[in-house]
Amino acid sequence: MAQVEKLYLNVTGMHCASCVASIERELNQLAGVEECRVNLATRSAEVAFDKGLVSEEEIVARIQKAGFGATAGTPDILTANIREVASTRKQLILAVLLASPLMIVAMLPMAMGLPLLPTWADGWLQAILAAAVLCFPGRAILIDAFTQARHRRLNMNSLIALGTLSAFGWSAYVVLVGDGEHHHELYFELVAMIITLILVGRYLEARARRRAGRAVEELVRLRPTRAIVIINEVEIEIDAATLQPGMMVLVKPGDRIPADGVIIEGEPVVDESLLTGESAPVEKRIGSTVIGGSINGNSPFKMKATATGEDCFVAGVVRLVSEAQARKAPVQKIADRVSAVFVPIVFGLALITGVLWYLLAPESTMAVRSMLSVLIIACPCALGLATPAAVLVGTGRGAREGIIFKGGDVLETLDGIDTVVFDKTGTLTTGRLEVVQVRTFGTVSEQSLIRMVGTVESQSEHPVAQAIVRHMRQRQIKPTVVRNVEARPGYGMIGECDGRRLIFGSRRLLEEADVNFGPALRQGEMEMETGRTVVFVAWEGQVIGLFSLADHVRNDAREVVEKLKRRKLRLSMISGDNRVTAQGVARSLGLEHFEAEVLPAQKQVIVESLRRAGYRVAMVGDGINDAPALAAATVGVAIGSGTQVAIESADVVLVRSDLTGLVHMFNLATETMRTIRQNLFWAFFYNAIAIPIAAGLLYPVAELSLSPSLAALAMSLSSVFVVSNSLRLGRVAL
Repeated sequence: MAQVEKLYLNVTGMHCASCVASIERELNQLAGVEECRVNLATRSAEVAFDKGLVSEEEIVARIQKAGFGATAGTPDILTANIREVASTRKQLILAVLLASPLMIVAMLPMAMGLPLLPTWADGWLQAILAAAVLCFPGRAILIDAFTQARHRRLNMNSLIALGTLSAFGWSAYVVLVGDGEHHHELYFELVAMIITLILVGRYLEARARRRAGRAVEELVRLRPTRAIVIINEVEIEIDAATLQPGMMVLVKPGDRIPADGVIIEGEPVVDESLLTGESAPVEKRIGSTVIGGSINGNSPFKMKATATGEDCFVAGVVRLVSEAQARKAPVQKIADRVSAVFVPIVFGLALITGVLWYLLAPESTMAVRSMLSVLIIACPCALGLATPAAVLVGTGRGAREGIIFKGGDVLETLDGIDTVVFDKTGTLTTGRLEVVQVRTFGTVSEQSLIRMVGTVESQSEHPVAQAIVRHMRQRQIKPTVVRNVEARPGYGMIGECDGRRLIFGSRRLLEEADVNFGPALRQGEMEMETGRTVVFVAWEGQVIGLFSLADHVRNDAREVVEKLKRRKLRLSMISGDNRVTAQGVARSLGLEHFEAEVLPAQKQVIVESLRRAGYRVAMVGDGINDAPALAAATVGVAIGSGTQVAIESADVVLVRSDLTGLVHMFNLATETMRTIRQNLFWAFFYNAIAIPIAAGLLYPVAELSLSPSLAALAMSLSSVFVVSNSLRLGRVAL
């Protein structure tokens, strides 16, 4: 049986979509690798592999053998971005310092009409300065190009290296064979200008990527470095990374909470705004949960750590966002396929361009100029960044809004959703049921009814059960003894009390047991018509009472429904409640489609039937019962206050427990896909227009062409444009 595991890698040496395609191609050829996703924007890779067939070391070695650097570990966005910006800045400064005197030596004589140096000295000085630019700030480009050539691959650096070395080689040849007296046309300054402009583009791109990753950086910074633990009544300050579940932690006023936990002493007010977006501080009590990274406001408290380190909430969010940025949107596959063959095609076009110009105008410099321009301007950097840059910013923006996408592919899928199915309890409603009325029929007293039902329900985690148990405790009624408790999921419960068989739950459950409802049926129907949930209680074949429970509709539910309707989405609700109750809630929200009396297993069937009918379904839920339906939907959306099972099954998690995030989710998906399409259009359109101009197609009719230096500038700016366009997602109104 396959032991499939995931390996996360930091990859260095990638510069364009061709690099991404090369790594993925190498890994996919490795026996045991099930799937691999390489992300240019985050310089990372995610590999699913069969541990029985291939090891982590072999995967890393394969990438290194292919000419790239690779180390195991999740991308450290915080430090990696800072290092990249610092490195590219250093290279750029060095390039400017070396290129500036070269530009002066090469350009000033033309501007003045007088040589600064003797012709032979001028040529050799330019050659030395150009060689310095290639060997120092341009060294990484040349090394990577030669590495790729050794592995019979071509990438963006291959184009740059061939272009600059061709210009340098031609110019050096002119200097070597020249007579030392006549000034022939040299291209040394072009070499320096191309390298410098490429580095300008990479520096701006690195800065833009750092800005794009700041949403995740902010989350990383929420994790405190120190914690105060209490061991044998002694307070000890330790590194927060060494905290373990079960430890008792003291949190002082103003301190950031070091881990997820449960309060065991104190009643603080906690600021969770940076995590959940809730602007008002939250009052906590003993037994309340607290999230690591939030801030204690007014008073010290003690807590028991329940999740620490990589298991805590903030770490989970960071991990989900990082994984999302590694998962490709399907639209990126188009760019990947194109980029895989793009560079070899460009080499062919450059060669054809040079040959044609040499044959048509052997006395002209257009052969060299146009060939270099084609090589440089066609670098597919913008193509490789078009999708991952937008996904990076989009998922980061989502994290700031409390929306966690589990992949770039989810963003694209969401943009095509046409149907939204809501679970009722805990999603459209608050999920906190309250007993508003208890009715008895016959001789049993209300207190006895509450005691019997509450005792049985105490063994269930269902919201109805919890509400009845709370009601019993509020009335200070002590539980009794029950036996042979049996749960009927979706229907109710059965148990023995005082030697008699007690049945309580939905009308359907009691009807199957041939129970006589008497006047309770009409009373229950009246309660259901108001949108309340009714639990019937039967004993010895006769209904002896009922509980009427109210679950309040969320304050923002109706507004969200209206906004989603304006998006032309088909909205539906699924509920386990009886039809009358479900209809009351649906009517109050303006929902035309709903399914009632649905068992947990049937939710999945309903979602699957909608998909078979051709609908693209987003399922929104929060409970354990919703997990199969969330997994079956085109996109599963879990409300953040829901259970961990539902969150794990979903494709999107709304951290904030309000439905407004649902509207923001759809808006962000739409804006992200619009940005991706704009980026791809620009990348394709740019190359389609620029390559013919660089080849000199318009030169015979309009004397219009692109010099290699302008080609380098245009190529660099195209990447900057794509990243900058993606950064707009960080400011777009949702």
